[in-house]
Amino acid sequence: MSASVTKAGPYFTSGEIKFSSLRTNFKEASSGSVSASELKRNTSVTETNPIVPDCTENRNCGVLNDGISSSTNLKLSQFRNSIKYYNITQTGTEVNFDIDAQNWNGNLSSNIRKWMYMNGTSGSNSVSSAAADLSATAYNLTIDVSGSIYGCGGKGGGTSGAPDPSGESGGPAINISSSVGNNIVVFVRSGAQVYGGGGGGERGANGDNGSSGTCSDSYTASQCGSCPSCNPDYTSGGCWSGGDCDRRQECNWWGNCWWTTSKWTHYRTCSRTYTVSGGTGGTGGTGGPGRGYNNLSGSLTGSGGADGGAGNGCGSTDGYDGNPGADGGEWGSSGGSTENSGSGGSSGRAVSGSNYSVSGTLNLNTIKGAYNS
Repeated sequence: MSASVTKAGPYFTSGEIKFSSLRTNFKEASSGSVSASELKRNTSVTETNPIVPDCTENRNCGVLNDGISSSTNLKLSQFRNSIKYYNITQTGTEVNFDIDAQNWNGNLSSNIRKWMYMNGTSGSNSVSSAAADLSATAYNLTIDVSGSIYGCGGKGGGTSGAPDPSGESGGPAINISSSVGNNIVVFVRSGAQVYGGGGGGERGANGDNGSSGTCSDSYTASQCGSCPSCNPDYTSGGCWSGGDCDRRQECNWWGNCWWTTSKWTHYRTCSRTYTVSGGTGGTGGTGGPGRGYNNLSGSLTGSGGADGGAGNGCGSTDGYDGNPGADGGEWGSSGGSTENSGSGGSSGRAVSGSNYSVSGTLNLNTIKGAYNS
């Protein structure tokens, strides 16, 4: 993790402490008056620009470490090692950068004006986690972005870990959930990139099954002595006979013998017709992934559908090929939809949460995705 702390101060680490210097450092005015009442430590969290802010350093500074008074008994010696502003600068590349976890020295919940300079790159590989997140109570905090903050792109519908058939929604770039804080500002500079992840594309619809066909077959049943029956599911035709199937010998008084037919073979035609199904439709293609930190330059294209299955003869037809999956969305855009029963994944927000404002250079190059609270 690469994040460094700087401060406006500490002031008066040695030497004389003058009212003119207090005016310069805390009222930030080169001329004019400054009164003792103006130099009391302001502890109100609703004050957005305190002259002498409340912070850990100013509560523990002074020659006797007694801190700058917020009421009576104000002394110039209390300003020894005092500060005006508190800053943290992020550089390099971070994944799921936790703003609250930085070295704020307990000052996030104090009214001192603070800047979180996001100069490097922050990203997320999970749509459930923002690339940069603030969840602690904060007052008078500016998140000043000149670098790149990239949300996670959603998975395509039907792929591992994604909904089916819908595409997965993209993840946020910045999330702010400091519900009881005040004066939290995201300031976007001209070269910044605050991009919500793109939604995943919807899975393609399965192809239709092929048309069914009609088959027919028949056989001749035979039986000695009487008309035969057909097998179940077969229709019986007419019965006829022909050829002997049983003989017996007859003789007269004079000893003459001969053979006579006692039974005839009977025949019957048995026939049937039946339906066979067409080929099974091919499975729809998976949706393409959305653009995100996890997919900075890869393809967004959905996959093609699977081939339909072969028909089963007798005039049945092959199944139709599955439909292709929809493409994933670009930064801060929804994934494409198909004729399936779901939808493309929704776009990831550039800034999500509540109790914040966004200002600076806001255009299609610096911010992609919704950002208003």
